[in-house]
Amino acid sequence: MSLALYVLDVPEFQPVARAAEDAGLTARRAGDYLELSTDADEAVLRRDESAIRTAVWHAALTGGLDGRIVRFTSGILHLAKEAA
Repeated sequence: MSLALYVLDVPEFQPVARAAEDAGLTARRAGDYLELSTDADEAVLRRDESAIRTAVWHAALTGGLDGRIVRFTSGILHLAKEAA
């Protein structure tokens, strides 16, 4: 199972998608959402380098997640695969 984060496919969430791509995740459309996924065990998105607005950053997980949250601060979203 891959690690995946889902965000609405709207312009407001494009900075989140770019941060995810910078972290090595791949984006593909899934209905009204973007599926941002990787086969890696972990991914770290960095807000500081992507100019994501505060409200959007805190809404980054509202579309869903396949995996678990390791750490979520005002600057870092660290995600990992669920243990098998």
